[in-house]
Amino acid sequence: MAGPEPQPNPGRTAAPIELVPVGPVDPTILDALRPELGRRFDTVVRTGVSVPLRLEWCDPTRGQYRADPILDLLVEREDGAHWILGIADVDLFAPGLNFIFGQATVGGCCAIIGLARLRPEFHGHSPDPDLFRRRTLTEAVHELGHIAGLKHCPNPECVMHFSHTLEDTDRKGPDFCGRCSP
Repeated sequence: MAGPEPQPNPGRTAAPIELVPVGPVDPTILDALRPELGRRFDTVVRTGVSVPLRLEWCDPTRGQYRADPILDLLVEREDGAHWILGIADVDLFAPGLNFIFGQATVGGCCAIIGLARLRPEFHGHSPDPDLFRRRTLTEAVHELGHIAGLKHCPNPECVMHFSHTLEDTDRKGPDFCGRCSP
């Protein structure tokens, strides 16, 4: 009996990754992501022009921002020359879900991650900058993996494993498993 069909892997990207702040984002977050993403995807990573956070994206009853219209805006900006990773320092959701850490166009061009739930203080814990940076990197790599065409991986230690909870994100970390790695 054959094993699971191998998934495509991110491999080398021919074009750079563009980090796009959506609303105000601490520049030190972008500074920390650039070299890590560049190393993992073997490409140039730069910061693009920010996008204002629009009030119509916010659901006031939830206090959260809908990810899909943000992703749609990023897709409109895409020019085929690079992947775009939007980074928003807000709590994101998608219809039918209580929250999401991020969303991507699988095999496409663009993704978005939300930083709010990645912060320990969001959950009543003391701030932990190292843990926050690791979570941010993990979710960024995960969503960029989707852009590269990867689907969710059954290995709970692979970055491409689906995170139902923050504990899942912490367990898997920012690295690809052997099946998903370039």
